[in-house]
Amino acid sequence: MHYARLGRGSLITITAFIHHKGGTGKTTSCLQIAGILKNMGRSVLVIDTDPQANATLGLGVYSDSLQRHIYQYYIQHCQDTPEKVLLSDYIIKTVSGIDLVPSHLDLVGAEAVLYKNPARYHILKKGVDQVKNRYDHILIDTPPFLGQFLINGMIAADNSVMVFSSDIFAIAGYDHVNQIISDINEILGIKIKIRMGILNRWDNHQVKTETFWEKVQQFFGGTQEVRPDTLQEIRTQLEKRVSVEIPDVVIISEGKEVSHSLKQGIPLITLAPDDPALSGFSKAASIIDSWKSGR
Repeated sequence: MHYARLGRGSLITITAFIHHKGGTGKTTSCLQIAGILKNMGRSVLVIDTDPQANATLGLGVYSDSLQRHIYQYYIQHCQDTPEKVLLSDYIIKTVSGIDLVPSHLDLVGAEAVLYKNPARYHILKKGVDQVKNRYDHILIDTPPFLGQFLINGMIAADNSVMVFSSDIFAIAGYDHVNQIISDINEILGIKIKIRMGILNRWDNHQVKTETFWEKVQQFFGGTQEVRPDTLQEIRTQLEKRVSVEIPDVVIISEGKEVSHSLKQGIPLITLAPDDPALSGFSKAASIIDSWKSGR
């Protein structure tokens, strides 16, 4: 398929991938979508704000070997003259052609420092604003826990993508993240948009169980008079329920080469273009590519 090449900055879309629970496939979704966007001819920057640095490793970069990473960006914002701190100083190239602001385990120690900074909620946004005209897409991988880095990521983004695994605890986490969004709106007057829901690994046996379906009903409201008997019906019904509150919903099938892709630091579209997960990631990438910047 041929995609029109965009001029850098002509369609700037800043997207945060969020969930406060680990193991949902949030980082995987971020990186695979980044790879597809790059393959479409887009200029892409990934910002890793998770101390686990999985997005960094998934792009083939070992954080322990780096002299600069996002921990220093946050710390210098709190210690130095903020206007002298540039996010561009922390951007590196990766073998896939995707630019990266890498993370590091040291980032864990920055959380307490940020709480002392009255401008803590906008630190990442300030850096993103400095570099956004260089890219068509900036994707922010946020950490799987509630805190300053998740809030910074959502505020810096135009839109957020929430990733659900086939795990009832991941679905339950939707309410927790929604509460943070409500607090941001009330306290800071900033409206956060969850623009897409990704239902990840939905060929899993767990989504076929009656208990799982009952829990889904509880969290997304309403009752189902006739419980779906097939996996496809369950997927269709769940997609409808999520889409009541989230405009775009994409289902990702369980992939065979996804973990291999992350270990190799090579996007799935390059490593295994026939993988069953790729069609869902491609659909998500196309939707994100159509979004316009701005809240």
